[in-house]
Order: sequence, then C-alpha cells, then structure tokens
Amino acid sequence: MKETSLSKKQKASQSTIDRLAQNLVELVEMFRKGGPAGDYKWFGSTHPHTIFESYSGYQSGHSIFNTVVQDVLKLNPDMLSMSEVERKLLYTFLKQQASWPAQLGKQEIMNKAKGCLNELVQFKDWHDIDFPIANLLLEGEPVKLGHVTFMAATEQDIKQWEKDYMALLQGIADIHVFGRVNAPGDFEKALSYSISQVNRALDIVRILCFPFGPFTDTCRIGVIGEISFNTSTPIRINQRQFVTQFRDTGFYEQPELRKHILSKLEQHQWNLINQLILKPEDSRDNLENKLLDGIHWLGEATKPATSRARFAKISFALETLIGGEPKDEDLKVRGITAMLAERAAFVAGKDLADRLKVDADIRKYYGWRSDIVHGGRRDISLSDIDNFGILVRRLALALLEKLDELGGNLSTVEELESWVRTQRYTLPGQS
Repeated sequence: MKETSLSKKQKASQSTIDRLAQNLVELVEMFRKGGPAGDYKWFGSTHPHTIFESYSGYQSGHSIFNTVVQDVLKLNPDMLSMSEVERKLLYTFLKQQASWPAQLGKQEIMNKAKGCLNELVQFKDWHDIDFPIANLLLEGEPVKLGHVTFMAATEQDIKQWEKDYMALLQGIADIHVFGRVNAPGDFEKALSYSISQVNRALDIVRILCFPFGPFTDTCRIGVIGEISFNTSTPIRINQRQFVTQFRDTGFYEQPELRKHILSKLEQHQWNLINQLILKPEDSRDNLENKLLDGIHWLGEATKPATSRARFAKISFALETLIGGEPKDEDLKVRGITAMLAERAAFVAGKDLADRLKVDADIRKYYGWRSDIVHGGRRDISLSDIDNFGILVRRLALALLEKLDELGGNLSTVEELESWVRTQRYTLPGQS
C-alpha cells in the first residue's frame, strides 16, 4: 500500500515537472523572438525579475516565471529557497538557452528544462552552521538541545577568529561557546533554518537563567548581532572561515550551561522539551505549537528593552500559551482576564490555595496589560516584571508536563477549555 502511494506521488511530481518544462520552453521562445535578450547583461540585474520588467515584450513572462518558481518550491520545500530556484532557472537555464538560439531545437530545450527541474526537485544538501554565542560558558562535553549542539570554543577556533578579525576582536574573550546546527537545504534555506533553531534553543536557555526584571541589561546570552546592539552576525559554514564582522562592548553575565541552566529542570523535563522541539512541525498539535510560541515570547521578554515592553511580551506569552476561546458567548460572559486566570490556575496550581494564588496573580498582572498598551500605566516595577515572568514560566513548564500527562486528549484550545471545565465541576474524591 505504501509503494502505491509513493508511486502516485512520483507520478504527480513528474506530471508537474512536464508542465513546468513546457512553461520554460515558452519563456525561451519569448526571449528568442528578437529583442535585447541576447545582449542583456543578465548578471547585472538587481533582481531576477528585472529582465521581465525592463522590456515590454517580456512582461507577460513575469507571471509564468513566478508560477514555475512557486511550483518547484512546493516539490522540494525543505531544501530550496526562492532565491536559489530563481537563480538556477533564470541564470543557469533561461539565460543560456536564450543566448544561443541556434544551438538547440524545441525538443532539446524541453529535455534541458526537464533536466534542470529534476535537478532542483531532487536537490539535497546539509551544512554545519556555527553561531558564536555571546556570554555563555560550557563546562565539559557538548550539550544537545533540540537541533542545536552547544560546543565549547577550542583554542583553534579562537586563533582562527583572531586571525580573521584581529582589528575588531577586543571583546573576543566573551565568546566561549558555539551553537552548531546541521541544517538542510541550499545556503539561504540552511541559514534560515539554523537561525530559527538556535533562537528557539536560546529562548529556553534565557527563560530558565535570566531575570525578567532586575539586571536584565547585564544578561545577554544570544547570537552576536541579535542579542547585542550595533553589531552584525558572524557565522561559520561547514567549519570554514567566519563571515561578516562584529563589534561589541560592555560587561555581561556569563552563566555556565550545565551549572546554571541545565540544573534548573529535572531530566524528564529536559526530555519533554527535546521531544517537543524534535517533533516534526507538521505533526505537532495546536497546543504544542502554542507552547513553543509562548516560550519564544518569554525568551524575548528577557532581552534588554524598556520595562513596559518586557511586561507586554510576558503578557503575549501568557495569551499564546493558554489563550483562545472556542465560544464567543462564553468569552463575553467571563472576559479574557478571568478565562486566562482560571486556565492558569488549573494548569499550574498544585492545590486549592495555590490555584487561588495563581488566579489572583494572573488577574492582577494581566489586568495591567490594557493600561500599558493604552498608555495608562507607566510605573511597572522591575520586581513586578520579574514575578510576572516567573509565574508565566512556571505555567509554560506546567503545560509542558500536562500535555505529556494527558497525551492526545489535550491537543487543542477546545480540549483545554473542556478539561478546565471538568476540573471545575469535579467533586472531591472523583477522578
């Protein structure tokens, strides 16, 4: 049964390639009708679409070209970026065929087009991309978190860096760790993928280690260029030389990954986090995605910013984690604050007294959100920001465990609301 399904998929892919090859032949014929295509400085274009936009006779080819690009991306979405597909189709195929009109006939061009398209659809590549992590120390062996491996910088790494950027490396001592991702795709696709994975891992590191309120400005774990202001981001691809430059100044906290971060959670909690990150995106359910998005906003709240901005980001995290209402009429009756407070109390509260405390604190802090957003409150204390952040972090970890405990019975907002309702009306002694 599986082979039949695969065969159908292959046939559908080949049918698409045949259709797209015909489109490419049509574009070649358009360029061969005369006009300036043969003499045009293709590589001087600021964008692949320039060749279509510059001459009236080619403008109809713009939409044809876009269709081919988008359909190729659908056939190999994990490996190809739009810029790579555009570059290969325009410069490697169209330019060559349009520039030599006497060389190949229509069927030969068709065969060349199919070859080019098949090459793109079958393209696979992986790159080890290393991101220097500012202000983090690592004791001992590498640590894997999701798709990221944190590695201590070696003496050779430092020497290579010093050799390439001798004039700019006054602050190099602050770089002791690299985050490596084995990323799929062409360079642009791999870079985009690796950035998202490193930042996801760093969000988790930050929310466990850094304060949300006091001393946040001295806590800057992150990728150079994103966590530090006025910098660009250096990266290393396939363990070769670094590219781009950076400059950084200031003294910041340098926590140790094992001692100050990994020790914050029990091993089974780390296992749950890793399982969630490593789970394919298309197989995650609604609440799993909300949990990851909520962690992201909590991580953002630990970065240097104004007090009100950090408080607002913690509010976003709360809303993302457990917000969403299946029935509008229920929302009108209870209100958003009451809904969030109740859900938080049942997810994170350990007993009656604890639930009442969580409920009251969520009502208090989230009640300030509207004032902040609309400019009515400007006196948020750093201790309040920290307490709010710690409370929402606790909620995120409790939700992580609750999703594991209840499995597929807690995968959507509707199921979360149903579960809370059940908890609300369950009598003592009932399960």
